[in-house]
Amino acid sequence: MPQPSFRKQVSRGVMRAAHSLRHRAMDAGLLPGNSDYVRFVCIGYARTGSTLLMRSLNNHSRVMGFGEIVKNIDRYPQHYHEFENSQALFERDPARFLQTMVFRKYPPQIDAVGFKIFYHHAPRDTAWGRGVWDYLLSQPELRVLHLKRRNKLKTLLSEKQAGETEEWIRYSDDKEPAAVHIAPAEAQSFFERLTAWEAEYDALFAGHPHCEVVYEQLTRDLPGGLRQIQTFLGVPHEDVHPGTEKRPRRSLSSQIDNYDALKAHFAATPWAEFFTE
Repeated sequence: MPQPSFRKQVSRGVMRAAHSLRHRAMDAGLLPGNSDYVRFVCIGYARTGSTLLMRSLNNHSRVMGFGEIVKNIDRYPQHYHEFENSQALFERDPARFLQTMVFRKYPPQIDAVGFKIFYHHAPRDTAWGRGVWDYLLSQPELRVLHLKRRNKLKTLLSEKQAGETEEWIRYSDDKEPAAVHIAPAEAQSFFERLTAWEAEYDALFAGHPHCEVVYEQLTRDLPGGLRQIQTFLGVPHEDVHPGTEKRPRRSLSSQIDNYDALKAHFAATPWAEFFTE
């Protein structure tokens, strides 16, 4: 991984110092600060609209939204200046990191603070990962946005295309990705795993304030969907835009080189509904 230039290192250091001074001043009462805001988490899987949603929310004047900040113990989110120099805390005690560096005091105009996390982030078979999920589950007022995409074939397709092009966030529609090949066994394993994860995390957070966000509904009416989510988070309605482009609609058969064979394979299965052509 390329190392940041000296200029970038200095700039990051200055930004971290500025954020540190601001937060310390709020903690000391020297600047107005607020910790009585809505805490939320966006749970789901890649390619289900999480970037669309979180970028939109982060463009709201009263929301502080972070990305994938607790992926693993070795993935400290150093690009966020707000977390100052807290890598040691992040690695040692992720729950304390979330409590003191993420859900900390913010300027009084902030009404909601949250981040996104995918099912496989913070692996629960590790002590570090359990620390993350146990902390979230222990917060009864934490509001949960659970992102789902009904057509799991399109989720798999989008993930494979993004992986091959290394374009996980799309800012323009200049270039279309090439068609991909999806083996039946790969598709079935993906459908089953994602379905199981959705049910598992619905059950885990059943006792929390919960809002299911369906990708197909959100993209069909983005302004309306965002208004509903803003209501759920208790923030005033604002017209916000994610700053990214949705890929133009293309047929599944033009994007999957073995689409017909795949459709035939799943014809008599619960997954047949994903093959819409």
